This record gives sequence, C-alpha cells and structure tokens, in this order.
Amino acid sequence: MSWAKSSFVLILSFFTIDFSVAKQYRFAVVPKEENNPFFQASREGCEAAAKELSNVECIFRGPKGVDVRKQDKIIAELVTEGVDGIAIAVAQSNFILENSIKRVISAGIPIVTYDSDFPSATILRNPNLRSAYIGTNDFELGKSLGEALKNQRPNGGTIIIQSGRSDSPNLNLRVMGIRSALSGIDYDTSPGKRLMGENGWTESGKPLYNFGSFEQALTDLQNVLNSHKNRNIHAVIAVGGWSQFLSEYRNVTEPYAQAIKDKEIIIITADTADEQLVYLKDGLANANVGQNPYEMGKQAIFTLYKLVNKQSVEEIQYIPMTYCNQENYKNCTKN
Repeated sequence: MSWAKSSFVLILSFFTIDFSVAKQYRFAVVPKEENNPFFQASREGCEAAAKELSNVECIFRGPKGVDVRKQDKIIAELVTEGVDGIAIAVAQSNFILENSIKRVISAGIPIVTYDSDFPSATILRNPNLRSAYIGTNDFELGKSLGEALKNQRPNGGTIIIQSGRSDSPNLNLRVMGIRSALSGIDYDTSPGKRLMGENGWTESGKPLYNFGSFEQALTDLQNVLNSHKNRNIHAVIAVGGWSQFLSEYRNVTEPYAQAIKDKEIIIITADTADEQLVYLKDGLANANVGQNPYEMGKQAIFTLYKLVNKQSVEEIQYIPMTYCNQENYKNCTKN
C-alpha cells in the first residue's frame, strides 16, 4: 500500500470516529408533583424518548406534592447542573417567572411547557418565554367534561366543580370550559363566571380546591355525596383525577352505587388511568375525559432535542383526548 493510500485510510478512519460520537444531552422534565400517576406516566414517556434517541438522558424531578416554591427550587438547581433543556408543567406561573425562570433564560436553556402552560397574557408579554407547549387543549377538555354531563343529564341541574388550585392556569381553563359548555357563554378570561341558572345549570358554591391533595379531593367528594340530597346537588365534575387515584375511592362511592346508576348523583372526572376505568366498569363513576401524559413526556423530549439542534418546532402541540363511559370503558383509550 502506498503512503498516500495509507494516509487516506488513516484520515478517513479519523473522521469516521470523530463523527460517530454524538453529543450527549441532558433534558429535564419537571412535573407539578412526582407522586401522581398522571405525571409518573409522563416520566415513562420521557424515558422512552431518551432511549429512542440514545444520546439523551431523561432527568425527571419535581416536588413530591404540589409545591410552587419547591418546584422553583428544583428548576434553579437544574440550571446550576447545566442541563440542556427543561420541560415544565407550570404549577403557578408568577412565582417561577420572578425567580427560577429568569435564571433559565439567562443561561440560554430552552424551555418547553407540558400539561400546564403559562397564561396566554404572560406569553403575549414575553413571546420568547417558552418555545412550545405540549399537552391537552385545557379549555376543550373542560368543554368535553361539560358535554359529558349534558349527555348524562340533558335538562340542567346543580353542580359542584372540583379543582386543584385557584391560580393554576391550565385548571382554570378547564373550569372555564365546563362553564362555557353548560351555559353556552364564551367567557373573556378564565375561569369564567360561576353558573347562576344559565341554561338550567347552577353551581352550588365556588369550586372545591384540593391543592393537589388526593386525600382532600376524596374528602370533598365524600362530603358532597353525603349531603347531595339535602343540598339538591346533581353532579360533581372534577377537572383532575385526584380522588380516583386513591383505592379508598371505592369505599367512598360504593354506598352511592345505585344513586350513580340512577343518575341521582353524577360523577364526571378528568383523566383515564387504568384504575379509573375500573370504577367506570363497576358503576362507581359515570364518565371520564382523559389525556395522554405518556405522549406529553415523550414529545417534550423530542421537542427539546429539535430545539438544541436548531430545528423548527410547532409552538402548540395538542395531544388528543380520550372519552370514556360505562359503555365503552374496555376500548375507549385504545388507538
């Protein structure tokens, strides 16, 4: 072999080795809370995407329960650790905007949101705040919950809405969607206005806020079930699956199984985790409207990967919902 040919092989070998070593990326997914089946599914999606890309590490880290200050601290820690991108399920926007998000932006780390976005007014004021939102169309989710109730009870009634926090942007959009579906009114800002008889629908009181506590959500549900006849309440609509993520849900609702079957009291809940579908099968709930947190976590990683590689991304990426009831629970979440 001539020197020239040998040199060419060596040079070619050098460049082949050089280009075969892909840059390694560390992307963080920060949920509202870790101890929630919904967000645990987003972790599975994050890990699946990282495995598929092979040169990505999925870092899943959030507060154990919903805690804005702890979420803010975690985001700041991730900046210090030098992650390459962050996906955030926004628990409360004002606090993190004034604190950790400033550090993320200053460090030049790309941000996407998933499940819960910053309020639209905030994004209009800060158009470069985040590059994409990946998740459910929360207003449409709320509308679907309202439509599910109308299917169960067409002629109106008195309802109680369950939510997590009064300052949660995505949950307020869901509450507004419920109110819009039932009242027929297009509200200017979330969470809309309390129903006071529009189209025959009335809210018994302000929404019951559980601050992310499954136990509080179940206690609130139990109190409503115990008093629904005296208070003339016809339905409970929860914009999150909190109470149904506890096995004790069965103990609370079984005494009212006949009332649920007869639609004297109707239970409509967001999310369609496997355990929730069992409650539909057993007649302990009337309908669920679900999301796909696994796909949210997966697409969050794919989107961050595109961003760090200077590829274009869609700013709004809505993940399709699922619609489940006592009749279709066996296959309602299957593609």
